[in-house]
Amino acid sequence: MRRLLFLLLALPSAAFAQESLFNVPSTQETVQGRLFGQVQVGATGEGGEVNTTLELGIFKWLELGMNLFHMPLYHVGDLHAESPASSSTTFNANVYFSPAEWFAVELGTQGGVGFVPNTTALEPVIYGWATARFEAPGRFGSYVFGAYTGTRGAIGGGPPAGGLFGFELPLVEHYLHAQGDWVIGLNAVSVAVVGVVVFIGKNFQLSAGAQLPSPYSGNNFGGVLELTYVPTPAPEGEGLGHPSDRPQQRPD
Repeated sequence: MRRLLFLLLALPSAAFAQESLFNVPSTQETVQGRLFGQVQVGATGEGGEVNTTLELGIFKWLELGMNLFHMPLYHVGDLHAESPASSSTTFNANVYFSPAEWFAVELGTQGGVGFVPNTTALEPVIYGWATARFEAPGRFGSYVFGAYTGTRGAIGGGPPAGGLFGFELPLVEHYLHAQGDWVIGLNAVSVAVVGVVVFIGKNFQLSAGAQLPSPYSGNNFGGVLELTYVPTPAPEGEGLGHPSDRPQQRPD
């Protein structure tokens, strides 16, 4: 029973900086002057890890963040040589534009260092992405499309670029949503995750999903458990942002 509980609490993912669905940037604004936080734990048959992100909204169009990625929980044998850098520390900057209520664009980059798998040598961890978010009318959800590139330390062995896709569909609006994303490619972080997100009060979300390897990537099946803190938009006129009906945030 204890082993089953541990696996449920450690159900792995690519885990990149900034607000994300599971692994794909959600392409949404971080409230100006406030912190966003996300902790993701994961496991496959080969091992488990923890990933943590903190973001600060600087302006409506700019956020800065710090990330601790691929912090090991346990390993069954050595890490695969094609794995991304372990125990990496990175900093990120994201630029966000929303020319229409139903459309937003985000450009981002992160950089730092981590350990080459199974060694004490450091390697660069550099990752960049561009995404667009589309809000469908009514209750038909939101969708994210984009592309990414990165160094070996960021995305592991394989081709250094690929595509991004994500979705969020309200099942019980502002209380329970279906959510999924796919890091498309043939490298070590090319996985899809499909699951649900539960809204806990106004500021917290708990997401759980099954991890599926991208075709021909050679990655493992597993799962993801993620706790997210979303800051409340300031009341209009306070100067710390503006009210928003972001789908992640549950109303009073």
